[in-house]
Amino acid sequence: DLQFIKSQHITSDEQLANFDWSPFVNRYVAHLGKMRRKISSTEAIEVMNKWRQGACLALGSHSREDSCNFPQQNSRLGKDSGTPEMMNTVPNLSLTLADEENEGFPRRTIFTYDRSNYILYEFVASVKDSMCSANAGKGAFLTYKGAKILRASSAWKKKDPRDIPSMSQTRKPLEAIFSTSGATVTLKGTNIHSDELHYGPENDDCVGLYREFVLDDFVDAEDNITFSSKHLGCALIELESRYAPLLPIDRKTDQLFSLKDFIFSHEPSSWRFDVTEEINGHPQVVDFTDDTTGAPHDLARAHMSMYVNEVGHNMDLVENVSACCPSPRAVAYYIHIDKPMAKGDTVELLVNYKGQYETMRERRGYGKANLLHGVKSDAHDITRVQRNLKDRFLVEESILKFTEDEIRQVMDFFKTRVWDGVKAATSTFATGCKDGDSNLLRQCIARRRMYWLSKILKARFHELLGRERGGSSSLPLLDGSDSEECIFQPGMFVFVNDWPQNDHRPPYTGIATITSISKNKLNRNVLELSLSDGKSIESVPEAVVTVPTHDDFKDAPKRTYSNWMKWKKQEDLPRMRLKVLKGFDTMKWDPSFVWDGLSSGSSSEMQTNIIQSLRWELSEELLFLLMTNKRLSHPFDEKTWCPLSVLLLTKCLHLVADFLLMGRDKKILSKALTGLARDAANTMKNIINKIANASDVGNLAFVDKSNKQRVVQVLIVEAVKTNKLTVEDYLKKPQPLDLEWYLVHQFILAVHPIASLIDWRSSSSTDNPLYSIEKLCEDVGLEDTSYLNFYTSKVQDWRPLVNQ
Repeated sequence: DLQFIKSQHITSDEQLANFDWSPFVNRYVAHLGKMRRKISSTEAIEVMNKWRQGACLALGSHSREDSCNFPQQNSRLGKDSGTPEMMNTVPNLSLTLADEENEGFPRRTIFTYDRSNYILYEFVASVKDSMCSANAGKGAFLTYKGAKILRASSAWKKKDPRDIPSMSQTRKPLEAIFSTSGATVTLKGTNIHSDELHYGPENDDCVGLYREFVLDDFVDAEDNITFSSKHLGCALIELESRYAPLLPIDRKTDQLFSLKDFIFSHEPSSWRFDVTEEINGHPQVVDFTDDTTGAPHDLARAHMSMYVNEVGHNMDLVENVSACCPSPRAVAYYIHIDKPMAKGDTVELLVNYKGQYETMRERRGYGKANLLHGVKSDAHDITRVQRNLKDRFLVEESILKFTEDEIRQVMDFFKTRVWDGVKAATSTFATGCKDGDSNLLRQCIARRRMYWLSKILKARFHELLGRERGGSSSLPLLDGSDSEECIFQPGMFVFVNDWPQNDHRPPYTGIATITSISKNKLNRNVLELSLSDGKSIESVPEAVVTVPTHDDFKDAPKRTYSNWMKWKKQEDLPRMRLKVLKGFDTMKWDPSFVWDGLSSGSSSEMQTNIIQSLRWELSEELLFLLMTNKRLSHPFDEKTWCPLSVLLLTKCLHLVADFLLMGRDKKILSKALTGLARDAANTMKNIINKIANASDVGNLAFVDKSNKQRVVQVLIVEAVKTNKLTVEDYLKKPQPLDLEWYLVHQFILAVHPIASLIDWRSSSSTDNPLYSIEKLCEDVGLEDTSYLNFYTSKVQDWRPLVNQ
């Protein structure tokens, strides 16, 4: 039927739904006659009406009053109309291989089968430069290689879909044997084939619902059979069996993933998917990024799905891929071809992540806020810092709700999955690094962020211990004992090994509990043991009992095993806590890898970028400290700080960051800070004391967004009366600006909070401190004012916040 429809040059459901078939009834009867199928004209008309009905079902339209009043089916992407239909992908013919001619990128051949019309469609998915945008990188492209139709000589193999064959023996094992315990698990029940796609034998190239055909039963179609998911017999094409997870470690709790995402500068968020199944009682995330780089791991790069880009808000791009969940813990991509593809046509595969991806779009510069409101991407340093500060507060808020077990799980993940790989990679900085290593920059930042996180986790850990110990977290975690030697004591579970011997009673082997411990004539410990059935054994020497393992409880009552697990956790708790504390120390920041890299004498673009990125990273941490301790508010906010002050704030942060990163002298740091403030104050005075152009005056202007229609730049003429003047009006009629207000609120209140982070006291108690707010005011030429006196008294209690 499909061949006949396409022979009339009908290639879409729209054409089929509105086509008048009455002149073609006899031609259709003759067409079937050639295939040895007899049909009357009346029956042919009924078949053609069903064609129209099917087309209307696919379109959800009402082009024919008598036949199209049906609910929509096989809808286009983006329309919620229930579960979409899937075409049958032939698994043994659909393969993904590395394309050596294309830099080793994956190349996937897809055979998908139209069961209704016995047509086999062939596609090839390959990786090329994406056409989405200039910075989109690689993309996935689908090429239609053509269709194969069933040979006439193989028509006898057809099976009537209404004839349900008897189910064959399942190809999956019905028994699982555990080698350690020897236990055997047997699968029983009805409908055990429900998770299989086919019935019949599993040959290499079997095709069909009942695997009744092989590839040789099909031949290339002579005419150009086009493909569209809206054609009769066609639907969505499975790109691969799954997008993720690809490895067991790809499954994570949302809580754990959020910390990993933060560590690796939100790169993992580009690849995450939420699934419905929970893991360890938490929402689950599937994530195929490497735990040491934050980028997709090697197995993910060998699959086609990761190269599918997204449409974003570009209305010129056509979405043709849908993300669906074939199971509660997995995600897969399905292709929907709307416009019919002819043999040889190629389209780029594009998906739409919709609203949940908007934060990542904004970071990359193509979100709605970027396109409509001029918001900058993370390539703009100050904008990135402002976003990251919000993230840091959210991360801290989350950690301060962690339980002890959750902290232990996070630290175990960091130590076993992340730290060693990050440390090894960043150590190459000292020996020189390649400019093309895209992961190294992210890993250097990750190394610093793990240290920052460990400090917050450690504070929360001690807080929890303090609550447990009545408010004091300084008590020894091991209660005075850090010995690995196990000492038997009453109440402890033990495993008895064949005792008593040479006794009228049969020897006992199994679990027991120590009731009491005493000494025998040789001054050796002997135990009195109680068994689960209430019986007891006396005078048991220590030599015949051992510390039990999980396997020792296989024959014990469940209640006994449960009690042992509770006891074991309590006994192991001190050592587990010590292990967590040692984990905090493991991630202590060591800037020597940076010093070694700089002292080596070699320099590369990558090393320069790493130093600059770490400088901004430490600046973020300093701002977080200042905001947490309420010493600085709204940093870089253009409504609070003028551009000249923002520049001064940035330079001062970088000076302190370099001091912490490189270990520079505090005298040099003090002179540099006051020198920056003095130069900025002189620049401001020059602008105020002379009629400047718009760009110069703009360095002292603030953004006023009270007028929602447009953004206005204003200058402070008189702060006491809140007298403001727009830059435009100032240039027309200059007025004196409030010099004192600018010096106090834009320079002193920016520089002093940053300087207060450092302990400026010298080793000698008689020497004056290297820095003071009085010296700063003197350097910028500011005399005593009422507000300055108030501010000075307010900051007297500020203490240093960073360790040098």
